[in-house]
Amino acid sequence: MVSEMLEQIRNQQEYVDSVYEDRTQLTEEKSFVNKLYQMEIDRLRYMVSSYLRTRLRKIEKFAIHILQDEVLTQRLSVKERNFAQQFVMLFESHVNDLAIGKFSKDNRTLTADGMVSEPNLDSFVFCQGKEAGGVQCDDKGGDFVQVTSADRYILRYRSVQEHVQAGAIDLI
Repeated sequence: MVSEMLEQIRNQQEYVDSVYEDRTQLTEEKSFVNKLYQMEIDRLRYMVSSYLRTRLRKIEKFAIHILQDEVLTQRLSVKERNFAQQFVMLFESHVNDLAIGKFSKDNRTLTADGMVSEPNLDSFVFCQGKEAGGVQCDDKGGDFVQVTSADRYILRYRSVQEHVQAGAIDLI
């Protein structure tokens, strides 16, 4: 998805550059439209880089947890998987040199219970329905939200997790 977006941005940038190069056809109106295109390209570049920064930040925060779960690991691209593995290796080396190396051998692990940072599945997320259906909002099964196509909701991630993975709901 990101590579396709970057390819579209490159194509649009080539178009904008070609309009600027052909100065004989450049009118005030075309120049204005071209500047609008350039502003949109810059906005899209910012959005993509912001998305990637956020994704890498989350990978850093939950790298050990992600690498311990094969399903989560498969969701990463090859480059992201390599990044997570190298990050964990460097983090473990750093923490070992800093503190853990001074502990007894029984306590020298970063993967012990309570040591691995896990995402909070009860945090609220913005989501949008792609298909109509019900979403159970509590563990008891008494609270349902009827999700309709194209409507937006703020729900706990735990409630919509299966629907997101199935493709029935998109996170915004």
